[in-house]
Amino acid sequence: MAVSGEVGVQTAVHSLEQGRLAPIIRGAMFGVLIIALTLLYLFVQFRGFSSITAMDQAQIARNIASGKGISTKFIRPLAIWQLEKSEKAIPTDDFPDFYQAPLNSIVNALPLLLVKSAWKMTPTDLVYAGDRIIVVFSILFFLLSVAIWYFVGSRLFDSKLSLIACAIILMTDMMWQFSMSGLPQMLMLFLFSGAIWLTVHAMHKRDRLVTVLISLFAAGLLFGLMILAHGLAAWIFLGWLVFAAVYFSPRGIAAMAALAAVLMVTLPWLVRNYSVCGNPFGLSIYSAVAAGGSPEEGYLRSLDDAPPISGSGLFSKIKSGVSSQVESLFAFLGMNLAAGAFFLALLHPFRSPVVSMFRWCIVLMWIGAVFGMAAFGLEGTISSNQLHVLILPLFIFYGLAFLMVLWSRWELNFPLLRVIFLSGVVFLCAVPMLATLFSRGGAAIQWPPYVPPFIGILGDWYGEKEIIASDMPWAVAWYAQRKSVLLPESVRAFNRLNDYRTLGEPVSGLYLTPITGNLRLFSDVYKGAYKEWALLITRPPKVDGFALPFYTALPIEGECIIFADRDRWSKPTQ
Repeated sequence: MAVSGEVGVQTAVHSLEQGRLAPIIRGAMFGVLIIALTLLYLFVQFRGFSSITAMDQAQIARNIASGKGISTKFIRPLAIWQLEKSEKAIPTDDFPDFYQAPLNSIVNALPLLLVKSAWKMTPTDLVYAGDRIIVVFSILFFLLSVAIWYFVGSRLFDSKLSLIACAIILMTDMMWQFSMSGLPQMLMLFLFSGAIWLTVHAMHKRDRLVTVLISLFAAGLLFGLMILAHGLAAWIFLGWLVFAAVYFSPRGIAAMAALAAVLMVTLPWLVRNYSVCGNPFGLSIYSAVAAGGSPEEGYLRSLDDAPPISGSGLFSKIKSGVSSQVESLFAFLGMNLAAGAFFLALLHPFRSPVVSMFRWCIVLMWIGAVFGMAAFGLEGTISSNQLHVLILPLFIFYGLAFLMVLWSRWELNFPLLRVIFLSGVVFLCAVPMLATLFSRGGAAIQWPPYVPPFIGILGDWYGEKEIIASDMPWAVAWYAQRKSVLLPESVRAFNRLNDYRTLGEPVSGLYLTPITGNLRLFSDVYKGAYKEWALLITRPPKVDGFALPFYTALPIEGECIIFADRDRWSKPTQ
């Protein structure tokens, strides 16, 4: 009986791997996995946006959907300085955005149009409809990219390995966290997967110059779109460009075709920025020369000058950034066992010349990304500047292939053992995801510091042309749909904006939240970046002589407070 049972299991395993119904069974299993994970993350795990970049790009997307072009309701004092320095007029209506890359906002304008009737938040909306619809499209881009990665893996290795690798990608928690973040990474992953497939295709057709040129030109177009989705993608492209220039013959020609494609896509945006603010790179370029810490707490609050350029400071920042990434590399790779094995795969002599050479393209792209992230700053594993996630699928393909090579050297020719081994690898890669899904649920919103329903109520208290200063203007712009200026670094700068009506209207509100309220009192408030606002940040505030003498505490537990020119909460603006 034992032998009969063992034979039955072996037969079942063989049928699953090679039987006629194997494709249907594997497809059904994949479909169930995708549906289950999508529902769990979208309706159980998702609690709304928590990223500054996500909210900022989302409110720009809504402006695009409203026919206002690439404009923003989140106004940075440094943007006003940039316009004044370039002798440009300060817009009093639709303020142009020249900080964020444009593509994610342009793409997100479409899903936002689908929920236009729900743009205004109500007090019962815990998760904003705009947040959820953007995440739905982000998940869609993720799933489409996985489909393309399957063909990439099949071209590099084989369909079975590629299928297992794609299952590991699907069960990597970090991928889903980015899908729910509202950040552009999943759109970039979709574009990047297409560029990589074209690159691998060109490598297989290396002896056909026309095919290579067309493929790499098309890859360049996709890289250009990636750069429009996030400027740091240029660092990945530089690594890829070095590889293309060395690998493809005649050397340099194919790489120049790709470079020309990238310039065709990106130059119009650089020209637009120059015409708007006098700098082709807008405000984002200052991130490379600014000191560490959040830009929203630092140089972006300045109305007087940009951060000084320091070569030694930039070198020190890059050195520190590279070091921190290396120290936390496993976390940046989603704690994925297969991805971590990529670095061991660099020591293995793969028989296929394409597979063997392409891993060095991956290394060059990854090194470029590491230095780009170090120069512009990287805050945590789920953050706007995190690029490891884009290269993670390639790491998984090679790492899994290496692990399978190690297994084959044991010469254990039992299908069941092989299935157990691969299932164990997949399970270990999925542990972070399982920990997330089975962990105890937290608050229904991203608190602290965001309370979307009570941020949205500011839209009832203030008119469309009125201006609110805040320590979280991105959330005011997104949830309240009101023009909001980042809290200037000094009261003098605030009074200048208010008294001279720099933005067309006086600043009639000041909204402070746990972003400043939960700071350390002496080091961060009295002696830190918010020392000018210490009397208003502390509770109860002192408003003697301040332009906004009325105030009231807001939920949750009075940790948010609004200052106003009059009592607006008792008599809201109609």
